[in-house]
Amino acid sequence: MEDVVVARASEIFAALSNPVRLRIVEWLCEHERSVGEVASEMGIGPSGASQHLSLLARAGIVVSTPHGTSRLYRVRGPRVPAILKLINEFCHAHVLYGVSPGESEEAY
Repeated sequence: MEDVVVARASEIFAALSNPVRLRIVEWLCEHERSVGEVASEMGIGPSGASQHLSLLARAGIVVSTPHGTSRLYRVRGPRVPAILKLINEFCHAHVLYGVSPGESEEAY
């Protein structure tokens, strides 16, 4: 991979490394949502939701559009759900669900 792609991939994986952000992205795959909707669904405050969405936007995972006095967030294109699907398939294929960091899959 080119250095610029490695840098961007690192940013994307860092953004997705937080469980709340990963859940937000998964939920936004269904359709666009406001900050308030994200906050309510995730059980976090609007400020926290806004910060998570901002980080996801900087990483290029989500985009927003103005909607009245607020903004609506959605995932950037069909590849984002495909990436989540691949991660899910990878975890299931290699029995990685439930594996604590540092454990090998041979333990299962």
